[in-house]
Amino acid sequence: MLGWIARPITALPFVVICVAICGCGNDHNSPPLPTPVPTPTPSVVTYSSGGNYPEGIGIDGSDHVWIANRYSDSVAELTNAGTLLATFPVGHRPHGLKIDRKGTGAIWVQNTAGGGPGALSSCPGGTTGTVTALAGSGALIGSFCSGGDSPQHAQFDASGNVWVTNQGSNTVAEINGSTGALINTFATGEGPHAIAKDQSGNFWIGNYYSGTVSVLNSSGTSIGTIPEDRLGLQPTGNDIDPSGNLWQSVQSIDQVAVFAAAPSFAPIRTEAVGVGPRGVTIDAAGNVFVANQQSNNVIEFNSTGSRIAEFQVGACPENMAVDSSGDVWVTNACSSTVSVLKGVAVPSPHSDDDSNG
Repeated sequence: MLGWIARPITALPFVVICVAICGCGNDHNSPPLPTPVPTPTPSVVTYSSGGNYPEGIGIDGSDHVWIANRYSDSVAELTNAGTLLATFPVGHRPHGLKIDRKGTGAIWVQNTAGGGPGALSSCPGGTTGTVTALAGSGALIGSFCSGGDSPQHAQFDASGNVWVTNQGSNTVAEINGSTGALINTFATGEGPHAIAKDQSGNFWIGNYYSGTVSVLNSSGTSIGTIPEDRLGLQPTGNDIDPSGNLWQSVQSIDQVAVFAAAPSFAPIRTEAVGVGPRGVTIDAAGNVFVANQQSNNVIEFNSTGSRIAEFQVGACPENMAVDSSGDVWVTNACSSTVSVLKGVAVPSPHSDDDSNG
């Protein structure tokens, strides 16, 4: 996790300007253009995160919200109304959180500094990273070695196995989703952080320090790499749109970069966002949300890539998840809160639509 000092910005009101331009041959008896109706600004509510420095977030099948609070070494469970139900101990400095919505419903938490209830006293090869798995009730399943150092984020494959990026070891690990046993590790670029899965089961891994994206199939075999000269240093959050294209935030240049689906990987375009972009999440309709850690806002693009909205949230927004009502939940690390953007997204019944910034 890389810390930042938030620089708050002043929210600007939405202003609608109507300009009439007369073409050749127009007369003054032409009917006036209709006045555009401004889109209503969605309500934004804020709740406590149930701990200190929230980062990872996911929403389970009952619409309960699970939040990894980094400096509390815990996970909080909230109702959809923001009421704190319980907190559960995990490992040290938890960052990412991923819920197995399609399978067991278990909550997997990536502990960047290792440890956790039930963890081994040491991990193979002198590695330190762990993941803690909780049942949907919050009961402990176990804490397991991640096969590397400083694990960040996770995805599930079709068999329910957990793929975890080990930022400190330049690997992604495949972990048995039933037993927690390490199956294998695979080389990536330098500093793997975010991991997204496409419709074919391929994993797209943003490598923070080498400024590349590694693409592996479900067997761990490399099928391509997006190089630094097409991307830029510090790729953080990423997600895949309904067409299979990658949307990758690039923190060092305050942009999100879009690349074509495998096997092309061709650059499509870049879009400016806020300052210090982190998490990226894409809803069922292809709307894209980018959380910007240093400008304290979330930028929304529609499915065609046009920027359509900006939402002010709390301090240092990191990650997002979409609930069944289309509300976007945003973890605000520096203010230890979550902001909820009401009804701005299209939910998917098959995924929690969470981000991994």
